[in-house]
Amino acid sequence: MEKNITSLVLAGIFILFFLIILYFVIFKKIEQFDNWFYNKIAKKINHTNTKRMKFITFFGSMMGISVGIIISIFFIDSQFDQSFLFWGMVGEVILNNCLKFLIKRLRPSINPIVKEKGYSFPSGHTMAATTFFSFIIFFIHHFLLSSFFKTLLVISCIIMIILVLLSRVYLGVHYASDVLAGLCCSIAYVLILTYFYPSIKNYFTNIVMF
Repeated sequence: MEKNITSLVLAGIFILFFLIILYFVIFKKIEQFDNWFYNKIAKKINHTNTKRMKFITFFGSMMGISVGIIISIFFIDSQFDQSFLFWGMVGEVILNNCLKFLIKRLRPSINPIVKEKGYSFPSGHTMAATTFFSFIIFFIHHFLLSSFFKTLLVISCIIMIILVLLSRVYLGVHYASDVLAGLCCSIAYVLILTYFYPSIKNYFTNIVMF
């Protein structure tokens, strides 16, 4: 119970961080930070890094996440867990699109390396990657694996989230505040869903048994 309550407290903290970023975005008080962050990354722009970032950003795309879900299903035995992952990702897409429609922040005015349509805040790729890999981290704890292997997988998932986040700013399609907001929003979203995971699973298990 204490662990579950901690999840809700952490979710609340990340929601607060998201709202703080949103406040600065709405009142245009974060441009200096966004410009500073981009200028730091822009120093690393070259042909080799661009190829790498285009590859990395795929893991936050609709196609990349779809492939990830399909692969994950082969390693997740429980049909409920498979459905939980799938519908959790569907919910993330709905949440991201609703936030983008409400906030309507335009994308950066610099010349982007790749072309993207739609609004900028929060980053859809960041939210998708953060949500997906956070779910994978959650499910890893259900597998009977060695502690070393679990730790390795968790670290790999965290690294992927960070790389996708950085790729969106590098490619010039998002501000730093877009990806940070997407990160906070998705972590809070996953924490809330996983908090209710036991209750949802028991509910649907009882329906099937009935």
